[in-house]
Amino acid sequence: MTQTLLRRARAEACACLVFVCLLFAGSGQAAGSASGDGLERLPGDTRPLHYLISARPNKDNTGFSAKATLRFEVVTPTAQVVVNSRDLTISKAQLKNGATPKVSTDPARHRTIFSFEKPLTRGQHELEVEYTGLITENIEGVFRVEQQSRDGKRQQMLFTHLCCIGTARKFAPLWDQPDQKAVFELELTVPAGLDAVSNTPVAKRETLPSGESKVRFEPSPRMSSYLLFFAVGKFDHISGKAGDTEVGVYTQPGKGDQGRFALQATVDSLNLYNEYFGVDYPLKKLDSIAFPGAGGFGAMENWGAIFYFEPYLLIDPKLATQRNRQDVYVVVAHEVSHQWFGNLVTMKWWDDLWLNEGFATWMASKATDHYKPEWNVWRMDSESREQAMRLDARDSTHPIIRPVRTYEEAELAFDEITYEKGNQVIRMIEAYVGEDAFRKAIRAHVKKHAYDNAITDDLWRELEITSPFPVSDIARDFTVQEGVPLIDVISSKCVGDKTALSVRQSRFGLDGTSKQAKEWRVPVTATVVGTNKVARQVVRGSAPANITLEGCGPVKVNLGEAGYYRTRYDSASFAQLDKSFGKLPAQDQLGLMNDSFNLAEGGYTPFAGYLNLVLNVPVSADPVLWLHLTRSMRVLDRVYQGRADHEQFRAFARWKASGALRQLGWVERANESANVSIARAELVELLVSLRDPATQKEALRRFHGVDADPSLISGGMRQAIVNAVGMSADAKMLDELLARAAKSTDSAESQMYLLAAARVQDPVLVKRVLDLTLTDAIPAPLVGNMLRQVAESHSVSTFDFVTSKYESVGARLESFARVGVAQGVASNAVDVSVLPRLEKFVAEKVGDAGRESLKRARSMVTFSDEVRRERLPEVDAWLRAHAAAWTVQQ
Repeated sequence: MTQTLLRRARAEACACLVFVCLLFAGSGQAAGSASGDGLERLPGDTRPLHYLISARPNKDNTGFSAKATLRFEVVTPTAQVVVNSRDLTISKAQLKNGATPKVSTDPARHRTIFSFEKPLTRGQHELEVEYTGLITENIEGVFRVEQQSRDGKRQQMLFTHLCCIGTARKFAPLWDQPDQKAVFELELTVPAGLDAVSNTPVAKRETLPSGESKVRFEPSPRMSSYLLFFAVGKFDHISGKAGDTEVGVYTQPGKGDQGRFALQATVDSLNLYNEYFGVDYPLKKLDSIAFPGAGGFGAMENWGAIFYFEPYLLIDPKLATQRNRQDVYVVVAHEVSHQWFGNLVTMKWWDDLWLNEGFATWMASKATDHYKPEWNVWRMDSESREQAMRLDARDSTHPIIRPVRTYEEAELAFDEITYEKGNQVIRMIEAYVGEDAFRKAIRAHVKKHAYDNAITDDLWRELEITSPFPVSDIARDFTVQEGVPLIDVISSKCVGDKTALSVRQSRFGLDGTSKQAKEWRVPVTATVVGTNKVARQVVRGSAPANITLEGCGPVKVNLGEAGYYRTRYDSASFAQLDKSFGKLPAQDQLGLMNDSFNLAEGGYTPFAGYLNLVLNVPVSADPVLWLHLTRSMRVLDRVYQGRADHEQFRAFARWKASGALRQLGWVERANESANVSIARAELVELLVSLRDPATQKEALRRFHGVDADPSLISGGMRQAIVNAVGMSADAKMLDELLARAAKSTDSAESQMYLLAAARVQDPVLVKRVLDLTLTDAIPAPLVGNMLRQVAESHSVSTFDFVTSKYESVGARLESFARVGVAQGVASNAVDVSVLPRLEKFVAEKVGDAGRESLKRARSMVTFSDEVRRERLPEVDAWLRAHAAAWTVQQ
């Protein structure tokens, strides 16, 4: 699934969470959860083999009736067959041999118990169950959406989202665990004239006397329950081929052509992965189905029928930016890779979720880099790397592999640690052992565990066989313990024609707990700038390690930023690097900037070192450096809120950003890189957020003048300009944004205007936008995104709104999103005064289910408060001392 809650740049696969997230578990075995949580493992005396499910929605799409034949094996004789179910009403149950069980339910544990007079014998049995279930507007289980098409007509569509934790059981009584794989056969009765799509091709379609259609699909492969999917509605359909595989895209009517970019990305990915994994995609077809809206994640990798929110599948030439194109390609590559890592081979339990998500995230970047090298995806990927490291450097972090015992832990597992740290650790290990050795291990792993389940150690065993170096201990260090290693450069000295480099390993942390010493075996790379000689050495612990480098000169550690660690240089080595900054490859420039900012923010080094780098970044720098600068300036601008010297900082940031925007201009140029277009848009949004009057005025001019002169806004700038207008909106402009959203018959365009409206700064208008989230003016799937957007600048106001109207807000969010909504919006606060109120609210309204997200919010707010008090005075002093260098042309 594609996770998008914390990231703008990429969507990831199989996501079920809200705002943010989840002590060891190398065995892949989870402890049982507390009674009543619903995440306990089933008894294990039975296991599923085959499901035949026939379902029929009722006329108003508020519920469905169904009949399921469960074929299962009794492993140990038992008088009770225990399965998962949730919000289902069972009216009849009978074994094929005629025995009728007593049916009881345990709603708190999401269980139905079929009790028989005599124990069932070992071997296969079939149980027929008739039941009814719910169809809701929340994106879980079976859900509906009413969509207005471009011709003004309204249609209802049905979709399922059965991933990941405890949701498939809302569709059928089943063994709802990832390690309980079975074959699924699905039959749907749908209104005449509607299309039906599922994991496999249609085997038979017949018209009933009622005029309805009965659609039966071919049997699925043996798979986990959370991968089951169907959609019903009127769709446009386009198709292509990848080898022998039929590849299709389904959209709401009128949008079929917008899926062609994603269709090609799917074909590309299938072709590459068939070769990379050494196992061909095993299904006859792979469809992508677009949901007309946006939600808390990007996509879900249902086998053979991937579910996407429209922004992560469709490209509208009038609205799409280069960022949108990159997002779509990366998300598609991510979801397609899941067809192997996740679907063909599945983690045994949620502890090892990273085997699905970390690998799919890494593989998506690898595929995108293969087909779109001009995007420099590994450079762009630094944004997610930084988010993972910032999260991993707090006491609220967790290891990549961690026992999952409760729903909260499971839902919060879909975070940057699982996705992005997992991705970066895989990248580091591949760089250490070599691409060929790593690919051989992956191929062996996939072949050995196809149609089955695996744990992390299964993969390390294969890697130990193919790797030229011992690697299991390194891999375990980075996956079973939390935190970010820090490599300290103690000294670098020229001795003859070589450089003697002395380093040691410690830990980078942003609070007391996260600074406690830990040891990792860190594969360190280093070189003398200007040479092509690379030294490699595994460094562990605080004792100095000596590395000999060829040549003399400035030393750069962690080449290409392929290693998951931060680097702190002694003052002499840093000064040499500072002078040679322009000679570094762009990836290493970016790494030095990222490390310098975070080390300064964390109090490890003076802010002067980072700000000196910023001062000297030329306007002609690689666009990814400007993306870094927009992010770091936003971070500092947020913590400056309410401080006396805020305007001094903003003046400096405006000076730096406006110089780059003048260089890039407002309109895309022929043959410019996609990353330049993305940087231009980010600079415009940054400058408007910094209250730059010239940029505000120009954005408004282009917004109002584009109808008369379409050249005023190129496609890649439309979203940035609309966002800029939202940030500077008065009441009249807010009315216009809302009116445009209501008038639009295109869901993507409507959402663009609504999310721009959520950027308003006037407190009166902020309240108005928040109130709208409780009305039909904001589609329910968009409410979470609206709240997050408002909270970026108005966290306390959003927190007050959410907590005062918690029941009403919660009713418009998916169940998995409710427990963390208050903690998520409060985490943007920069003053600890909000924490007592947050802790009181969680204790009274959320309880234990909110403890993990509360811990994370507390850590984030406490750190922001510390930066305000202890770091910003350094920034203020530097700005005053260097005023002559940056106050020109103000």
